[in-house]
Amino acid sequence: MKNRQLELLIHLLKIKKSTYKELSKKFEVSTKTIERDIDRLALAGIPVYCQQGAGGGVNIDEDYKFTNSFFTPHDIGHLVTALHMARSFTANPRNQEVLQKLSLIAPNLTTMYQQNVTNYFYIDNPAGPVDFSKGIYELINYCLDFKEYALINGKDEIVCLGYVFKSDKIYLFSYLDDYQLINIADIITFEATGKTISEEYMSYHEYREKDIS
Repeated sequence: MKNRQLELLIHLLKIKKSTYKELSKKFEVSTKTIERDIDRLALAGIPVYCQQGAGGGVNIDEDYKFTNSFFTPHDIGHLVTALHMARSFTANPRNQEVLQKLSLIAPNLTTMYQQNVTNYFYIDNPAGPVDFSKGIYELINYCLDFKEYALINGKDEIVCLGYVFKSDKIYLFSYLDDYQLINIADIITFEATGKTISEEYMSYHEYREKDIS
């Protein structure tokens, strides 16, 4: 199932009824594409159907839940726990949006697991959640995504390879003559150089495995 079809299904679970035109506008595709998506959902055994004429449209069974077809109770528990952990480190509104989607799929299970992880699962992060979409993190993400060298503190041209959380500090795993961890709090200036990286480098997991062996 394509991501758009899953998004379409979640949207229908929330509103229960719509039209091809409304769905076409929301998902920015043609009505023909929406028709094909609805057909594929129906072929997958999802009770979505269309009614012609006044009062018609695209409908989904009022009582339908797709937990058993897509996520087991254990899956829901793992997802809620992972989102709870992520919320302790990252200030990302998408975490709450994902929880809301899970609530549409399995409201009782999602609420139960949320209560459990809130009451019994503690993450003591003195630094607090960080917004990885802003400030220096936005620049680091750019270098990670587009594989560009970065110039830090006006002198060192490094390869950015990822983030590493340790205690209350966040490090940039990077390469400059050798693999190293740079405390992001120690970076005063950071800029992308526009130079593309062509070499291959180890991930942090590969580096740790090599270091241990």
